[in-house]
Amino acid sequence: MQILKDNIRQRILAVARQEFVTHGVRNTSIRSVAQKSGIATGNIYNYFKSKDELFRAVLQPLIDTLDRHMLSHNEEHRLNIEVFNANTFQDEYIQAMKELIKNYRPELRLLLFNAEGTSLSGYKERIVEHQIKIGSEYMQLMKARYPYINIDISPFFLHITSSTWMTIFSELVEHEEYDDSEIDRALKQYAAYSVAGWKELMKP
Repeated sequence: MQILKDNIRQRILAVARQEFVTHGVRNTSIRSVAQKSGIATGNIYNYFKSKDELFRAVLQPLIDTLDRHMLSHNEEHRLNIEVFNANTFQDEYIQAMKELIKNYRPELRLLLFNAEGTSLSGYKERIVEHQIKIGSEYMQLMKARYPYINIDISPFFLHITSSTWMTIFSELVEHEEYDDSEIDRALKQYAAYSVAGWKELMKP
């Protein structure tokens, strides 16, 4: 029985990440990963059954972090009517989003723009659907705490707002020419614009 070693697995993942980032998914092969990691091709398959499985494993830390970031929207301290009035909530969420991009920009570019032909293809749409679900849950949780607020919001409008968020996030991932101060200014203006709209709709 083959004994799998974590240090070998981590070496494969490190080399595969660099290969995917540098050459893209299509132009990366298990053979090239094996050669550059100094591990026999056959042994790679003891750890990952296919290139797709290897690709998913490389991006799994990002996917887990993305999920945590989105779910944080519904954390206990955010279920507060003051979310419509205090900048603290928006600033915290913006900072978390910027940190996510800073720490995972190459992986995000792979996931959002270069995952065609893999099981992660179309991940933007998955994120949008996840955002819609989280947004719907958020309104239900807020309604339970503040029965007087309005949550009769069009499902299509929720789709539009989630798609808009995904577009903004994708632009931040793709473009590095703007400095932090300009990104902060744009995001804070978007947050102010967004909060004002939700405040009008939900009538808190």
